[in-house]
Amino acid sequence: MPRKILATADLHLGRKSTQVSIDSDENATKYTWQRLIRWAFKNQVDAVVLAGDIIDRDNRYFEAIGPIHEGFEKLGAAGIPVIMTAGNHDFDVLRDIMQSNDYAHVHLLGENGQWEARTIETKSGPIQFLGWSFPQQYIHEDPLLKLASFEIPLNDDPTIGILHGALNAPESKYAPIEMNRLMGKNVNAWVLGHIHKPVIHHENSPLIFYSGSPHALSPKETGRHGPHLLTIESREKATHKQVLLSPVRYEKLNVDITKVADQSEFRNLIVNTVAEDFEQKKDELQHVSRVIYDIILTGKHALKAEFSAWHQNVDDFERTFGNGTTVSIRKISNKIEPEVQNLEELAHQPDPAGILAQAILDIQAGKSSKFLENLSAKFRRQLSKMNTAKTYQPLHKDGRQYDNAPEHSEIFLLQECEQLLANLLAQKDKS
Repeated sequence: MPRKILATADLHLGRKSTQVSIDSDENATKYTWQRLIRWAFKNQVDAVVLAGDIIDRDNRYFEAIGPIHEGFEKLGAAGIPVIMTAGNHDFDVLRDIMQSNDYAHVHLLGENGQWEARTIETKSGPIQFLGWSFPQQYIHEDPLLKLASFEIPLNDDPTIGILHGALNAPESKYAPIEMNRLMGKNVNAWVLGHIHKPVIHHENSPLIFYSGSPHALSPKETGRHGPHLLTIESREKATHKQVLLSPVRYEKLNVDITKVADQSEFRNLIVNTVAEDFEQKKDELQHVSRVIYDIILTGKHALKAEFSAWHQNVDDFERTFGNGTTVSIRKISNKIEPEVQNLEELAHQPDPAGILAQAILDIQAGKSSKFLENLSAKFRRQLSKMNTAKTYQPLHKDGRQYDNAPEHSEIFLLQECEQLLANLLAQKDKS
């Protein structure tokens, strides 16, 4: 008989969605936790799996502890077992909850950083769960190294692995996991936690996926959010489906303004593009109360500077659609490239504008010049100094420094030359 498991991670009980204009109960992660519990009742799942960071670490213990106890009690009353592992945020909190309360249906696997397998009886039959929990906040070694010497019991029951950690990130201090070590362990599916974006890493046996945070927490966490319904039909077949329960959704939307003539057209384009995007996604927004958009302006335009003034007060925009979902715009980012006409004609002028125009033409044609060689060499020297400066070491560790490769320098110089030329021409027009 198929087993149905509702799996999630990274709920961070105690937190709220950020950058939402109106404070409400729906912004809190405990709202989605309550939704998840109701969905589990209604759809008669066999078990709930929590893959770590269910409770947020940052001084929110007392705000989170009530909802977690209430949820466990309701699931227990419905005969739904809870199987969980601890993450870097709740490594101590979940352990304390288990020691101070007698929840026969709640199982914390892998305490003290030791792998553990446990068979749980469910309404549809037994399921074996395999898990490992954070024993402390930071773990620099792959916990799967210890699994190599752990003997997983072999039986006819499906086996589900539960693990919190950073996949394919060997330098991480949050339990770096190597993908290859998840394969060939007689495990039907791996439910992973730590990454807030839902990601399917392996579809076939074993199914390997991050369920993502079920509640969208910040504008960085765009798109669909909710737990996954994992259906185990046999030891060889496991399927999954995301259940969209987050009441808040963040979106990024690129808007090409190349053909915009004036402020009126710009405003209409923004409002209409947001409405069109909402209509395309409305089937996914049944449980969403608020959608917050970040708009990125793209394309080329001679009036680049004007657009910054045109989108002043954009955060005042708000519209409620027929399904009750309210849409707002958080901010607009100006990524417009300056449009310069008659580059060939300008390049003949013996002034800074002419030098810049010729440089742009040379870069576009893949040609070199003494001016470009000197500019490129100076840029790389300055970039190298910046990359080695102590101030920017955190960026280096996170892999977020600007690449010093020649092709990347070329792209940067082209953008800067275009911007400088547009500014020069604009100054000429005003004088």
